Amino acid sequence: MRGQTIWCIGVYASASTWLFNVVRLLLLAAGNGPVKTHFFAGAGDFSAFDQPGTINIVKSHDINDAATIEALTKRAGQIFVTVRDPRDAVCSLMVYHAYDFERALKFVDAAARLCWKFASDPRAMLMMYESGFVGALGTIPRIAAHLGLNVSPVSVQAIYDKMQRSEVEKYISEMSSKPGILRDRLSGDLLDPVTH
Repeated sequence: MRGQTIWCIGVYASASTWLFNVVRLLLLAAGNGPVKTHFFAGAGDFSAFDQPGTINIVKSHDINDAATIEALTKRAGQIFVTVRDPRDAVCSLMVYHAYDFERALKFVDAAARLCWKFASDPRAMLMMYESGFVGALGTIPRIAAHLGLNVSPVSVQAIYDKMQRSEVEKYISEMSSKPGILRDRLSGDLLDPVTH
């Protein structure tokens, strides 16, 4: 018997990391089992997914490995898809991540194609950045419902508060002193492998 798999797919700069973390925090609040987080961009390692009772949350933008996409398609019980106007997503990568236009376009195009493939899947909840879902308290109970979770209003409010921009920026500013934080060899950027 395999653990449960939840797949969060997003166009770059579509609040996919916010969504991923709300899913993670809702599952932790529900206490239905150990939660493991994964990020896939290429070939995925599924060995940890076979632990019974474990909930695996996968975050991805574009995946350049067909076998990994196929494996996730078979395993995913619920799928979340975040999208954004591609023009805005390209500009966001250029402004906030210093991508040149061609690179930003390539990344957004690849992610948008994967999102398009799953946007109408019956397991998917489609969320459009332009709808303002990030700033709405009501988004969190909607995500919980898609996960089949009954989470208390107190937990919903706590997750909402924790995911406010000011709290996320505070967390990022303190990352260098936290255990388990990785540093990109080329850019020097920090990465929390749990929250992404």
